[in-house]
Parts: sequence; structure tokens; C-alpha cells
Amino acid sequence: MSQSFLHRRRHYAAALFALLASTTHADTLTNAISGGQVNLDFRPRYEFMSQANKNDANAFTVQTLLGLASKPVAGISVDLQFINVAGIVHQYNSLRNGKTAYALIPDPEETNVNQVYLQYAGIPALRLRAGRQEINLDDERFVGAVGFRQTPQSFDAVSVQGEALPDLTLYGAYIWRIKNIIDENVPSQTFLSAASWTPSPLLHAQAFGYWYGNQAHSSIPGAAACFLAGNAQVCNSATLGARVQGIIPLGDALHIPYDLSYAKQLPYDGGSAAVNAPYYHVGVGLTLPEFWLHADYMVMGTNSQGSYGFQTPLATKHAFNGWAEVFLTTPLNGLRSLYFTLGGKLIGTQLAAIYYDFQADRGGAQYGHELDLSATHAFSKHWSAGAQYADYQRTNYGMNTEGTWVFVTAKF
Repeated sequence: MSQSFLHRRRHYAAALFALLASTTHADTLTNAISGGQVNLDFRPRYEFMSQANKNDANAFTVQTLLGLASKPVAGISVDLQFINVAGIVHQYNSLRNGKTAYALIPDPEETNVNQVYLQYAGIPALRLRAGRQEINLDDERFVGAVGFRQTPQSFDAVSVQGEALPDLTLYGAYIWRIKNIIDENVPSQTFLSAASWTPSPLLHAQAFGYWYGNQAHSSIPGAAACFLAGNAQVCNSATLGARVQGIIPLGDALHIPYDLSYAKQLPYDGGSAAVNAPYYHVGVGLTLPEFWLHADYMVMGTNSQGSYGFQTPLATKHAFNGWAEVFLTTPLNGLRSLYFTLGGKLIGTQLAAIYYDFQADRGGAQYGHELDLSATHAFSKHWSAGAQYADYQRTNYGMNTEGTWVFVTAKF
């Protein structure tokens, strides 16, 4: 057999192998896409906001989320989600449209990529993600995606989550950029860590550490603030804490949920020396199949000089301290919130009422009080609708604020 023939045979074999390999890769990619899932979320919402010394705001916006999750191949998958927020009624201050005479509704128009990340889940009880992703830790008190807003908060990050033991879950992440609720990109050097132990419904224990580092050279609209004068890094902080919660059954129908939390906040990555404040939360409730009641006392403390209040720069803030959002940034003298929640289900409709009493942590001055009301109804697994109302009445802090939201949610 001639050398020339052997050479040609090797060349043809290599070409055939390359063709088969490319075909295999193409088929694998095609299968990953065709075997994936497409998700569509649609939320039209009307918002009304009235604030003292501002023109009443009216906003009608429509949030659309279109997502594609590929079928995993060797444990690797890709998730892509586009977002569009379209404005139909624009009589409001979005923080980006320059309409500062109106009351604030931070739901600007945008079209963007809400999430896009590569995920590896090829090892049982382990998940790795790299790219833009939403992060919701525990009850979102310290880290969350702010799902209430039409533009969620997402993070350009690398994250890992795994079960070290059957009841022990560990989480860690590094965030280099934050896409905030008004579609501004905040450069970041932020680290997240959490360990959760859940041996039974009676006990869920968590220890956490969150190091927030804003790396912007100048102020960015919508970025976390703390009322301290200085550069963009002055509010950077490290938060270390623990939470214990659970549900104590008293028979088949009656249960008592409880919640205890503590955290300490100190300066990090250029943060001011004034950043030194504690956080406490004590909650207890009573639940029946169609009715529930909860009482909470939450303290976002201050330092000894009353020059810095405990902040939660990455939280889903709307869910805490009132839907009127008067306390998105904690006052310098801190914040004590005593609140009672009454909820129930009537003719398939979820109803809730929350009453807040707000005071300063240092000095005990009365800030004000707030009443929040909510009604939501699920018509099917795809469609739901609801209405919410918030009324904050000022005593010595903020301004009288009244808000109403009416919305429809569709998920496919």
C-alpha cells in the first residue's frame, strides 16, 4: 500500500471525524434549544401616588418578561430573559424622565436583558451560575430582586449554592455590577455568603455575611444611600448576622410562626467610620387555614452619635417598613417599626391589612404611622389580579404619602 494512499486515507478519516463532530455539536445545540422552555410574564399596572408638595402622579406601565431556558447538556444550561417596560400614562417622576414636579414612581421605561447566565448543575445538590441573575436570599430582607417594581434588580455575578449536608445549604456570590430598579448599572465589589440549617419545620437557622461595595466614581440615580455626605463609597458596609425562624404546630389547624433576627453593620471598602449600627427583629403569629395574624417589632438601629441608620442596600425594600416607601433609606436616628398584619382568604381572594407605628431608634421621636391594604385573586394558574393601597401619615418625619396599585399578572 503506497504512502500516498495512506496519507489520503488519514486525511479523509480526519475530515469525516471533523464533520461528524461538528454535526454532533450542532445536533447537541439544536436539542438544547428545542428541548428548552420558553416563559412569558406580562404585568400591566396602574399606579397612583400622592405626596405632600408634589403633583399627584399617575402611571400606567406594562412589564413584559420573555425568557428561554435551554435543556441541560452534561449539566450545563443557559438562561436568557429579556425585559420591556412600556409606559402608556407618563404623569409621574421615574427618577429618569426629569418630571420632578410629580410624586415619585420609580418605574421607568426600558428594554434590556434582565437575566442571562450560564448554569452548571451536573453534580447533585450543587448549582453554579455565572452572568446576570436575580438573587433572592431568605426573606429578601437583605438581598432580593425587588419583584414589586416593574424593573427588577438583577446582578452581574458568579454564585454557588450547594448542600453540604442533607439539612445544611451553603451559598456564596461575588457581584461586580448591579442593574438597579431604574435600569442604572452600578459597578460593585460585593460578596454574599449564607449558611442555612433546616432540620424540621420547627426550625430554620441562618448565618450570613454581606459585604456591599459601591465602586462608582460619582452618584448614580437609584443607588443605595445612607444620608452621609461624601463620595459614592461612603455608604459601603459589611453586615453580619443570624436569623432563627420556624412554625410551632398546636394541633392540625392551629400554628404559631416565630421569627428572631440580629445583625451588625460596620464599614467596608471605603465606608465611613460612622457606619456602625445594629438590627433586631422579633415576630410571632397565629395561623388558621383561612386566617392569620402576625405581630412584629423591627429595629434598624443607629450609631452612638445618631449620624447613621442601619441600611439594607441590596434588599427588596418595598416589602418592609411600609408600601408607601417612606423609609427606603433609614433615617440617621434609626427606625423602630411596630406592626401588625391581619390576613385571610375570602371567596378565593387573599386579603391583608398591615398597620405600622414608626419611631426613631435614638431619642424615640414619633415618625408617623401607616396603613397598607391588599387584595389578590388567582383566576387560574396563568392569570391573577389585585389591588393594593398604602397611606402614610406623617408626625415628625417624611411627608404624607398615599399610593394605589391595580394590576393584572399573566404567566405562561
